[in-house]
Amino acid sequence: MLDIAKCLAVCSNGAAVLGATTYQWYLMVHVLAVVVWVGGGVTMQLFTLRLMRDTDRNRMAGFLKDVEWIGTRVYAPASLVVLGSGFLLVHEADIGFPFWVVFGLAAVAYTFLSDLVFLSPESKRIGALVASRGQDDAEVRRRLRRILALSRFENLLLLLVVADMTIKPFA
Repeated sequence: MLDIAKCLAVCSNGAAVLGATTYQWYLMVHVLAVVVWVGGGVTMQLFTLRLMRDTDRNRMAGFLKDVEWIGTRVYAPASLVVLGSGFLLVHEADIGFPFWVVFGLAAVAYTFLSDLVFLSPESKRIGALVASRGQDDAEVRRRLRRILALSRFENLLLLLVVADMTIKPFA
C-alpha cells in the first residue's frame, strides 16, 4: 500500500518531495523542456521539407506563420527553461562547469539567439512573401533554402548537445 506520508515527506535537508530529490525534479523539468524544444525543431524541419514539394501556396504561407508563432511562444520559452534548469542542475550537483556543460550552454545560447534574432522573424517574412508571390518565386525559394540550412545546422547542434549531456565527454 502506498504510504502517502512517506511520499510527501521532506528529507531532513529539504531535498525530497514525492520521493524525488530536488536534483531529480530539476532534471525532469530540464529533460521535458529539451523534448519539447529539440523534438519540435526536428518535426518542423520534416514538415518544411514536405511542404516544399506541395503546390498549395496558402498551405506554406500558413505553415510559416505557425512556425513563427510556435517559435516565439513555445520553443523560445522551452529553451529558456532548458537553460534555467541546466543552471539549477549544475548548482544542485555542485559540479562546476566541465567541458560538456560549457558546450551545452554555448550551443543553447547560440540557438536561442539565432532563433530570436533571425529564424522566427525570417519565417514571418517568408510567410508574407509566399502569400504574395507564391512559393515557387526565386526569392522565396532562396530564402527558404537559407532558413532550412540554418535550421538543419541548429537541429544537428542541439542533437549533439543531447549526446553531449548524456555521454559527458571529458568528464
